[in-house]
Amino acid sequence: MKRAYIYTTPHPTKIRLTMTNDYRYRLDNSRPRIKVTCPACGRQKKLVRYIDTQTGRFLADHVGKCDRIFKCGYHYTPSDYFRDHPWLREASSWLPSTSLHQRAPQRVGPIRTPSFIDTGLMNETVKHCQSSTLFRFLSSLWGEDEAMRLFRLYNVGASSRMNDAAVFWQVDINGCIRTGKIMRYGNDGHRIKEDGLVNFMWAHRMKSMVDNTEDFNLVQCFFGEHLLSAYPDSKVMIVESEKSAIIASHYYPQYLWLASGGCCGCLNQTASQVLKGREVWLVPDLDAENRWRSKLAMLRTITPTVGIVTAISNMATPEQRAAKLDIADFLLDTASRNNPIVGAADKAGQLAECREDFSNKIP
Repeated sequence: MKRAYIYTTPHPTKIRLTMTNDYRYRLDNSRPRIKVTCPACGRQKKLVRYIDTQTGRFLADHVGKCDRIFKCGYHYTPSDYFRDHPWLREASSWLPSTSLHQRAPQRVGPIRTPSFIDTGLMNETVKHCQSSTLFRFLSSLWGEDEAMRLFRLYNVGASSRMNDAAVFWQVDINGCIRTGKIMRYGNDGHRIKEDGLVNFMWAHRMKSMVDNTEDFNLVQCFFGEHLLSAYPDSKVMIVESEKSAIIASHYYPQYLWLASGGCCGCLNQTASQVLKGREVWLVPDLDAENRWRSKLAMLRTITPTVGIVTAISNMATPEQRAAKLDIADFLLDTASRNNPIVGAADKAGQLAECREDFSNKIP
């Protein structure tokens, strides 16, 4: 591989001589490394951003990889970024280059198909879903039968290897298993995030699930995506977390609830193709409304009937905003649940941003 030295400016006060390969964008490896807050886990100075080796500039602050690989796992690549914002790829072509050499040719490799996990392995974890702490918590609220119905509907299992963690399987629209997110929950139903403990793991990184973890080609899909074909006429509500999708499905079963799996997650051009022709409503967490609003233009190229629910944001207190609550937090709060969470939608073909108060629901 040919290598060349170029000057980059990852910080306005520093100019470093660094080595680059043929890729235009790479994770920042300057010293001292300038890290920012991870948009997924909220930890400060954990996100390593991607840098443009031609301009020496960072891409957007959410384009990067979290240091907390197993506890968070957030990784939003330049490919994801330009796929979600195709107009920016064109604009970047005329940006002045500060490189000492001509732009290296982009690598074009063979298109790899997604890898899958055996269905039997998923089913085995679902059989033991009652042993997960999250199942016990939801059973205490709704009863064991209802918790079991939802866990089986969404293919949620339990992992005995991580202190009875929940396994949220990503099953695509064709019934193929892309991966599973293994996460630990406390008795209060909230995720355990203490440092020094393994609280998050990917199923495709476990040798007990996959023969060759290094060759596994992960292409994520929406959590609950397999239900799109089972409920072709249902309005689709998309939340961020898997737990929120399950909880919202209990209180509002007339809608089909999916989870993007993170603040950006599957809200990209490729993964969102399964939403074509559906009526879609985004229900962002309190701290993610602006980021999700930026996805509307992209989603409307796939399905014109898409909007964003702002009811939670409209009624949230400063304390709730600081706590970065989501729809599940409001639904599990009795006082908040007395008011419907989702606002009224416009008639089909006239969908705009949903700004109704809690006195109405989507018809």
